[in-house]
Amino acid sequence: MKKLCILALALILAAGLCVSACAETVRIAVTAPLTGNLSQYGESFKNSVELAEKQWNEKGGVLGSEVEVEIFDTAGDSAQSATVAQKITGDGSYFAEVGDFNTACCLAAQPIYDAAGMLQVSPTCSAVNFAVGSKWSFECLGTQDVQGEFMATWAYENGARKVAVLYLNSDWGISVDQGFAKAFVALGGEIVIEEPYNDGETDFSAALTKLRETEPDALYIACYYNDGAAINIQRETLGWDIPVYHPGTVYSSDFLSIGGSAVEGVLTNVGFYPDDPTPEAAGYIEEYTADYGVAPDYYGACAYDAINVLLTAVEKTGELDSEKVRETLAATEGYEGVSGSITFDENGDAHKTYIKLTVKDNTYVVVR
Repeated sequence: MKKLCILALALILAAGLCVSACAETVRIAVTAPLTGNLSQYGESFKNSVELAEKQWNEKGGVLGSEVEVEIFDTAGDSAQSATVAQKITGDGSYFAEVGDFNTACCLAAQPIYDAAGMLQVSPTCSAVNFAVGSKWSFECLGTQDVQGEFMATWAYENGARKVAVLYLNSDWGISVDQGFAKAFVALGGEIVIEEPYNDGETDFSAALTKLRETEPDALYIACYYNDGAAINIQRETLGWDIPVYHPGTVYSSDFLSIGGSAVEGVLTNVGFYPDDPTPEAAGYIEEYTADYGVAPDYYGACAYDAINVLLTAVEKTGELDSEKVRETLAATEGYEGVSGSITFDENGDAHKTYIKLTVKDNTYVVVR
């Protein structure tokens, strides 16, 4: 009996030490596509949040506690994202989640984080129906309504009056299409055709031929970098020379290396451009490049801002209380991130500004 009591006491003490150790760590779960077609974005997420983790811990952590980041791979798949969300919320040791990259993953996981009362801060989900869907959800990129208006205005100012749209048939792609089309029509332009394509398609020649027959002034393609490169290569093969606009999702070195001459002259936007950094971004770019051997991209910068704006809210709140931190985060105004200033509206959507880019000599350059 004495031995059993000693053993029980030892277990209780061990449990107490575990609780104490957990209390000394602020654990943040990060979800990203580390594998699959979107893995380049996932790698940028991973590098940036780990850099932020290192920087916070070098200055003493958050509220005197060490920051611990754990990365979960969702492969850009909505079903896997939901499974990962169940694992994160079921664990009980994570304070908040930063992620995911794409709309489908964010929306699939949202009800799970919402039910758990866990903060979900997406660096890059821009769908208009995301942040408004839960009081616990925030996004740091800006919605497709805002980005769509930016790109539509640019196309209209460049003289386009009839635009054909090719878009990925997903929640995100539909949101991008609608954001651009609504703004372009409001300016007085005409959307002559809106043609969807399915994820996994590789032959776009029939769709491009169909779009070409409508005789547009410009082409707007809502896609990620891998599809964008393939679509432009096939457009070039068809001999169709036309101004091409893309959302910022094509801002990737792989888009340039895969697309080659076919993406020359393509027009897109970002909120962060490492070759022309703001004072807030300069230190991030320097340290990221030193640590990883390459310059960060836009989406990595957004991930860096997402975890930093979250941890800043924790620090400002003064305690690890989810509801109180949520209120502090919701009140964020004029946070100077590396991807631009962040102010959250009543839905949890960030208001951002954007930079015009084009591809010239196989590199991205600012359009003044």
